Amino acid sequence: MEHWERFTFGSSVLGRQMARVSHPVQGIEVGQDGNGSLVPENGAAVINRTDPRNNRRCSVCDPSHLAQNKFSSLLLDEARRMELLTNQQRAESHLDYAVNIFHGESVQCVEEHDSKLFVQTDQRQIEAQYVIAAEGCNSQTRIQHGGELAGNTAMQHLINVHFRTSQSLSKRLMERNDAIGMLHFVFNKDIVGAFVCHNLEEGEWVLQIPYFPPFQEPKDYTLERVREMVRVGLVGHNSSTDNTIVNDIDILTIKPWTMAATVANSFLIGDSKRIILAGDAAHAFPPAGGFGMNTGLQDAHNLAWRLAMSLQNGGVSKEIDAQLLRPYESERRPIASQNAALSVRNFNRTLDIAKACYLNADHPTLLKRVLETPPISFLPLAVRQQTFTTAVKTAMLPLTKLGSIGNIYGDSIAKNVRKILESGGGLPLLFPRFEIGFSYDPLEILDDGDDTAGYYPKVAVGYRLPHVPIEIIESEYKDGDEAVAAKFTTMTDIEAQIQERWKCPLSPRHTVILWNPINSGSMRNKMLEWAQSQNDVELKSIELYSKRLEARDRHDEIIKKGIESNVLLDERSLFAGLVSEERMENKDDTIFYAVLVRPDGHIAAIKSFLYKVN
Repeated sequence: MEHWERFTFGSSVLGRQMARVSHPVQGIEVGQDGNGSLVPENGAAVINRTDPRNNRRCSVCDPSHLAQNKFSSLLLDEARRMELLTNQQRAESHLDYAVNIFHGESVQCVEEHDSKLFVQTDQRQIEAQYVIAAEGCNSQTRIQHGGELAGNTAMQHLINVHFRTSQSLSKRLMERNDAIGMLHFVFNKDIVGAFVCHNLEEGEWVLQIPYFPPFQEPKDYTLERVREMVRVGLVGHNSSTDNTIVNDIDILTIKPWTMAATVANSFLIGDSKRIILAGDAAHAFPPAGGFGMNTGLQDAHNLAWRLAMSLQNGGVSKEIDAQLLRPYESERRPIASQNAALSVRNFNRTLDIAKACYLNADHPTLLKRVLETPPISFLPLAVRQQTFTTAVKTAMLPLTKLGSIGNIYGDSIAKNVRKILESGGGLPLLFPRFEIGFSYDPLEILDDGDDTAGYYPKVAVGYRLPHVPIEIIESEYKDGDEAVAAKFTTMTDIEAQIQERWKCPLSPRHTVILWNPINSGSMRNKMLEWAQSQNDVELKSIELYSKRLEARDRHDEIIKKGIESNVLLDERSLFAGLVSEERMENKDDTIFYAVLVRPDGHIAAIKSFLYKVN
């Protein structure tokens, strides 16, 4: 994480550093904003670290940086593990389905005939009840079935360079501690771009370079030119010996891509509405803030349990689709629009830094417009391309002085950049409200008043269950003496954690959390009946107590009677403090709370029960 939490701004990664920002990724607390702090010149970054059990933390979990290619390989490995389960293992896990992976096959089309779906690959045809199109922002399935996009389809054009550094160069980069970071904004006369360090020790990087078609084209970025741009961006121009570093840079891929901010008008397409869009096929954002893949993961989190329940209830029917699939679209599309707008604001923040370096992103656009307007547009394209290239080089030439400390022009740029960052400008790394504080309540769409404002957990319908640290009560008996042991966990995806679903995947279940259901078996039954009445689904019952003795006694009772439930302990009443309190006319009366939680961790319903003392 120490390699991830910092952003730097300079003439190159190892060159003059104008500014460095450190972000509070390790233990961000409730109410703490997500803004990074500008590191004092020649100073050390102040890193916030707190114990996961600290009740002031937003979560026991910390965010981290995982490159998409690494994450995809982990998912593929897990899918293959599921594919290889034996029949006996499937029976023990109550799995009544098989996993078939056709990795590397190309999907040609998805067709509908008589309400049936058929996926045609280059090797086979597959009949399906549902099809999830998660094939990227240029989804051919979406295009084939008339799925339309709303938003800006071409905010900026970029060259994406995936490269690796040799062990010796990686070591050199790691030796410069103040230059270690995840994101490096580089400004010099040969390159203006963003270096993303995916893994410093393994030397895995990505470089994003803006370009402006038709006056700049992908073919202009040859292997030799790109390798030189990477070299200059990493080590700068100052040392003649650095020319040998080109041998320490392995360019893996050079690919153009178009930055967009779009959301599909519908996430359910086709005549049957059973072709489902997810991930970049449903929405595409600027990468600023990291919401692209994360929003896609939320799509999958929301969709997976819905499909599983649909299939368990007999598969395709209009009633089931209306109950389970329609809410996928109505819940996820507003969140995608919300994140798209935030990502655009983040992208504009990066442009503010460029303006501080006297590089205005509007200027190339204006120049393009001039070159595309008569009479200049009548000139041959090659002539206009040369004109554009010359103008861009002229605009970047003053950045030559940026690498020299003591140069008036370079010092002025550095001062401008630091001034923006000191006032909270630049690109933040964390957006707590948007990342864990979003809600599926249609009335709770987040505004843009303060994108990095702190997150305050709440127990309310539509929100994710807060990440409250708790204990799972377990009993052991030795020589006739009872010893109560507590296992630390969190309310995050609580049912999956208790069942350890990553080891033994089962069908998804809703969870009903009963808060302090003491002294009344009939009250517990009422709470369970209410939870079951909300949805005809399989339920997991969890009882949460604030006193250890009561939790232990109830645990022993459950063990003795063979009741399927789990007992948790919230000794500091952290969870209770987040549930709305109701006033009681009689102080001896008791209010119990039941909270119904969906398999994706979002709260489906809350009910209070009054227990009156006669």
